[in-house]
Amino acid sequence: MSAPSQNHPSEGDSVDPDIADMFAKAMDKAIDEGKGWRSDADKQKYIDTINDDDHLPAIFCTNEEELKNAPDAEAFAELFIENETPSTMMQSFKGKGNESIRLGRQNQAKNVQYYRDAINHYMQSIAWGEKIIPTDEDPPSGYVKDEKEALAETKNEEHKDYTRKELDVYKSTLLANKAMAHMELKNWGFVIEDSLKSLMLNGSNIKSWYRLAKAHEIRREYEECMTACEKGLKHESDNKSLKKIADKVVKKAEAARSARQKKERERVRRVGEVKSLWKFCKDKGIKLGRVPLVSTLDDDGDEDDTDEKRWNHQLPHTGKMPQVRSLMEYEFPAMFLYPAVGQSDFVEGMEAGEMIALRLAQMFPDEDGPTPMPWDYNDEYKCSNLAIYFEVHQAEGGGKAQHWEGVRRLGDMGECMRFFENARAMKGSDGQAEMEKAKKDEREKMAVHIREWTKEHSRHKDPDKCDAVRVHPAATLGQVLVDERMVVPNFIVTFLVFPEDHDAHKAFVKERKVVGIVQPEDM
Repeated sequence: MSAPSQNHPSEGDSVDPDIADMFAKAMDKAIDEGKGWRSDADKQKYIDTINDDDHLPAIFCTNEEELKNAPDAEAFAELFIENETPSTMMQSFKGKGNESIRLGRQNQAKNVQYYRDAINHYMQSIAWGEKIIPTDEDPPSGYVKDEKEALAETKNEEHKDYTRKELDVYKSTLLANKAMAHMELKNWGFVIEDSLKSLMLNGSNIKSWYRLAKAHEIRREYEECMTACEKGLKHESDNKSLKKIADKVVKKAEAARSARQKKERERVRRVGEVKSLWKFCKDKGIKLGRVPLVSTLDDDGDEDDTDEKRWNHQLPHTGKMPQVRSLMEYEFPAMFLYPAVGQSDFVEGMEAGEMIALRLAQMFPDEDGPTPMPWDYNDEYKCSNLAIYFEVHQAEGGGKAQHWEGVRRLGDMGECMRFFENARAMKGSDGQAEMEKAKKDEREKMAVHIREWTKEHSRHKDPDKCDAVRVHPAATLGQVLVDERMVVPNFIVTFLVFPEDHDAHKAFVKERKVVGIVQPEDM
């Protein structure tokens, strides 16, 4: 066994020779008993550990971050809590948190680190409080106090037993103090979170009611602010701070309450419309679908969400709902796309019994001379000269993964409702918060579809072109809607229209498989 170099006293030191000899013998004996390094490799490993800035031994650490990464941090921490109990540790960290708050309010440099430290101390105090077993509750099965805890209870005058109610009140105070530190940092969301947790433990904590009300006021959530004031004043009717906030926001709260009620009534109306539409479509055999309402999994690129080409000829939801008059009378929004010239027409409501040819005749009459469309430079768009198609989207995935940007069939009424509401929110109809919530929901859906696709394909592989069905001009919109191959994306019936002899039409039928035609016949 190779022993390390021994730090014997040098000749220049004024050390008694007998003591120096005893020291050397003790070192040699310790090494012989295996208390030193067993080899030079072990010695070097220890030296390397000391030199590893990311994983220093706890004794060499100089800040909390280094201590957190130390391999022996837990054992080292035990040295500082000997003869302590969870209750004394809880009290100790609460005191440290209070001291950090005091220092933060006194310092002239506006150093916010004091408040961050206070939050950490209160979190530590709460964590220790979770380890306390209330005196009015039975300990967990098999629980036995260790010697250190038992000794501390007999020697430490700060030790205190807590009932469940006392412990809840104590932890409620800790959370209220933590909310106060967050107020100093203007972390209003955390103020609300901690205040609500505090009130769950002690509903009469007036400071938590005040901090909750203040945070809602700052966030312009006036109805919630007024509710917090009213509930807090039930516990302390003469509290000046709550009264001051209540007087300031009462009119704004009334306006917010009226706006919310109006919004809720409008939502109930929309729910009724979507339910009626879904039931009608199910009875008629009309299949509804959707495309993603976001284009990426992050904010990059979302600016182009409404670009027709970005969606492979499928626009995101326009906000126009199909209207159901009766079992036989209804109308759908319709989109006519002209890929040859990069143009389109949108019809807000097209009746089910209306022939496609009549609608096209209004837009592209068969009269001699120039067509009315300024972009039709060659006068090719004449009603009798047009080929009409719709794309066949995979209704149920076709037994294989669909590309994440493809049209997907809506499976039930709930999914239909969520899609409609998300589409409205993404247009900004319900404010920024609802828009972000809808965007998050849509991105989660897209992430699932991307994972499905990449199990079978490269993420960079483009999807295959959809099959197509040709539509006879004399067919009605209703006949197209009930065709088993039609899935209506985003509540909009979408047609692709080409001049019969145009090169774009020839390219379309070459790259697509035309799987049939909708003939004009009785519904």
